[in-house]
Amino acid sequence: MTTVEQGRPAPKLRRVLTLRLLVVFGIAYLAPTVVFDQFGVTTEKTGGMQALAFVITTIAMFFTAYSYSRMVKAYPRAGSAYTYVQRSVNPWVGFFTGWVMLIDYLLLPMICYLLLGIYMHDVLPMIPVAVWVIAAAAFVAVFNIIGVRAAGRVNSVVVVAQVAFSLVLAVVLAVVVAQVSGPLGLFDSRAVVNPDTFDFGKVLGGAAVLATSFLGFDAVSTFAEETVEPRKTVPRAVMLVSVGAGVGFSVISYVMNLAWPTAYRDMKDPNVGILELFQHTGIEWIKVPFLIVDNASSLVCAMAALAAVSRILYGMGRDGVLPRRVFGRLSPRFQTPVFNILITSAVSLTAIFYADDLFGAASLISFGAITGFVFVNYSAISHYFIRGRQRQGADVVRNLVLPGIGVIISVVLWFGIDMDAKLLGLAWLVLGVIYIAIRSKGFRVPPTPIDLDETGALDMTERDAARG
Repeated sequence: MTTVEQGRPAPKLRRVLTLRLLVVFGIAYLAPTVVFDQFGVTTEKTGGMQALAFVITTIAMFFTAYSYSRMVKAYPRAGSAYTYVQRSVNPWVGFFTGWVMLIDYLLLPMICYLLLGIYMHDVLPMIPVAVWVIAAAAFVAVFNIIGVRAAGRVNSVVVVAQVAFSLVLAVVLAVVVAQVSGPLGLFDSRAVVNPDTFDFGKVLGGAAVLATSFLGFDAVSTFAEETVEPRKTVPRAVMLVSVGAGVGFSVISYVMNLAWPTAYRDMKDPNVGILELFQHTGIEWIKVPFLIVDNASSLVCAMAALAAVSRILYGMGRDGVLPRRVFGRLSPRFQTPVFNILITSAVSLTAIFYADDLFGAASLISFGAITGFVFVNYSAISHYFIRGRQRQGADVVRNLVLPGIGVIISVVLWFGIDMDAKLLGLAWLVLGVIYIAIRSKGFRVPPTPIDLDETGALDMTERDAARG
């Protein structure tokens, strides 16, 4: 897996992804059924107002997705937030943005494996959560090594099943509500804002955690170098995934709140709150179909997450920010970053230690995600408004107002993150400071932005040849 071997060009990421496949990857990454997985922990956290928390998060993600769609037009290459901030703001800020966002990318597969392990252990208690986690991690790693096209085919089937199941379950719950409370029972503002339990701080905390449900649009941007016409295709996919997911999650949460308005105080185990909802509403027959679809969802979510983080690491590795010999290599056979896939899979096995703290794990992921969102929004301002001086007429709205709103809302969400997650996230940031201080010889050698060819892809052969 060398950069240049025997005079032959180094392997490159292949442009094989279309708009449809990108949207599928984005939806697979955020996993439509995640709204059910988070029902218990976020309903308890928000006092029965998961729907309101999703509405707040959706608004924040709309503006952030807009900034992503703008930045991918400027830099259509692997690396995502790391690349945008590095090249538009400052190489040092770019490194720390990428470093912080590695938390959510490295740990999101862990959440996927953890959910699968928790549900399967509930069904088959004789098999430990750890066994399910290890088996799932091995399965997902193999698919990612084979390549994104193979994983994309699997994702397409499972995504269709997830969307279909989500619609069916929403309709079934709506019917249950209508049977108990009549048709007018489907319209109750308390399912969105309950004055008896409303606490803005708690709702904000729930909204911050739910930000992890929208990482699909960010994952889409990491596939820019494998996308046909990335400057046109990727921005469309980013907006479709973020807006579509937000609307769907908010509506489904509203229906679930209607079906069990006192769930926030009556649940016995929030980690499997959705299973208790089935029992409470008398639709336990749907438990088996749910487990089949949701566990498949966890697998394809992990596939998409693992694919995304392996390319983030690849982008940082080939820049020399991370050791290039490990992180900046592609497999000549599969043309995928195999080492990065294996490393991330090993990190994902930490799911074993979070079996009893799903909310805590999700909060830690939200720290990295929201911190990165703040800087991506700012990078859009820096690139177009400050450096590009595009300040005429509507440019002010496009290049300052919209991303500026994204910055403000993301900062507000950041303050809603659980304090323990903030402390762990800041500890990870300190570790990054120590690492880059050593690697840069005391911050004397800044991270060097790489050269791009006309398509936005790195020409490693020409660069290495120029360096001799």
